Amino acid sequence: MDIATQTVLGAAVGEVVLGKKAGNKAILWGAVGGIIPDLDIFITPFFSDVDGLFVHRGFSHSLVFAFILAPILSWLVHKIHRKKSGISQFEWMKLIFMAAFTHPILDYLTTYGTGAFLPFSGYRVEFSTVAIVDVFYTIPLILVLVTIMFMNRASMLRRRLIVGVVILTTLYLAGTVGNKIYINSVFEKAFDKEKIDYNRYTTSPLPLSNFLWMGIAEAQGGYYVGLFSNFDNSKPSDFSYIPRNEALIENFSDDEELKNLIRFSKGYYHVGKDKDGLYLADLRFGKMGISENSDYVFKFYLVTSDGKLTIRQSERSRNVDGSDFAAFIQRIRGI
Repeated sequence: MDIATQTVLGAAVGEVVLGKKAGNKAILWGAVGGIIPDLDIFITPFFSDVDGLFVHRGFSHSLVFAFILAPILSWLVHKIHRKKSGISQFEWMKLIFMAAFTHPILDYLTTYGTGAFLPFSGYRVEFSTVAIVDVFYTIPLILVLVTIMFMNRASMLRRRLIVGVVILTTLYLAGTVGNKIYINSVFEKAFDKEKIDYNRYTTSPLPLSNFLWMGIAEAQGGYYVGLFSNFDNSKPSDFSYIPRNEALIENFSDDEELKNLIRFSKGYYHVGKDKDGLYLADLRFGKMGISENSDYVFKFYLVTSDGKLTIRQSERSRNVDGSDFAAFIQRIRGI
């Protein structure tokens, strides 16, 4: 998920593990342990735009990373605080481990794809049950953390608040799994009703909540894409057809970077042309708005020079203007 959510999750985990003994220091070092896996964003600029997609949420998000980080960082933390805290290195290690380990677990539930099994396998896990930004998950954690920071570390109320909000947000995540199962059944019935002949399909929640979903059905030569809100009065019926247009890139079919980009998209991609040239868009992330003219979130331009293909991610602003945002919020509320 977004870096703010991962920071507050790590902080909350730190408080649960060691807050009674370390107080706000547990929140601080939990936040550090929670944010470290996402520091791979400072490495990605040293790679090509395509390779960078795999570097982010790569080894630092694997199941083994926390086992490596915890003893190293806990040694440093213990060295900093050992004279005053009376907390052992092993206790700090438990805190760092749990903060770093829960970070990728949360990311596994999103759409991007995470290298859970590195360095043993490059397979990327994506359950697509929760959006990369979900205010209903993040805000309760922030509110409780801000509140308990001003409370005595031995306070029973402080303990109950943090344990309660961690349980509540964890139940929310479990609810997103159940909601995805329901959403899948809704789209399956809608595809059948609209007589859409598809090979496979995927669903993913759109940002801010778990209530607005996008369904993509892969058909011959392209995809049918539709939206559905949990608050809609009927099943989705307005599907847009998006051609794959793979013929536009057949001359580059042997290019390794292009193969990797298609692999990253899990095969859900559209090739098109606009005023800036030929591009490939990853459909799983949708657009920056809900209108037909909105630009794709993940869009890569394919530039050829002297017969060599160069792939560059679109630098077009991803800002959403007020009217687009209002329309998006209205769509979450249902039709």
